[in-house]
Amino acid sequence: FGANISILSWNESESSSNSNTLMQTSFTYFPRLNILEHDNSSVSVGVPLSLGIGIASEAYGDAGVVFAFDIPVVLDYNFGLRSNMDNENNFGGYLGAGFGYNRVSISQSSYSDFNGSSYGPLFRGGVRIGSSNENWGGHGITVGVYYKIGLEKSKMTGFGFNVLYDL
Repeated sequence: FGANISILSWNESESSSNSNTLMQTSFTYFPRLNILEHDNSSVSVGVPLSLGIGIASEAYGDAGVVFAFDIPVVLDYNFGLRSNMDNENNFGGYLGAGFGYNRVSISQSSYSDFNGSSYGPLFRGGVRIGSSNENWGGHGITVGVYYKIGLEKSKMTGFGFNVLYDL
């Protein structure tokens, strides 16, 4: 589980060059299943579910309430720490790709009743750091980034940063 910060950008319409940008924060829960394992690596499929609520504001003082969720499915190559349950390395990481669906709703602002959704391929990578069982209880921290390309009319793309506490 952990936190996610995303920057989303989209065009107002297919023919418009006007673009909008929004930063959203959310909480993430990431179940994963290793489908292939070796001593120091694995291939896994996972669903890093994110849900967030916050305030949207702009420089001119307009503010609104934001609700967002993200449902991606990813295939990752994991190495080192937490690549499998038996791996005791203090460092590791992952590289992966997948497909995601994201929905953002903004109310009570000039963007009132904005309901944007996006779907498309995503690419991700990150590192995992940990320490001995005495210090961290066998848990680690994952720090990662991702980029999602929107395939819908508004072309909502997303760049995100996440920090997860590995259970």
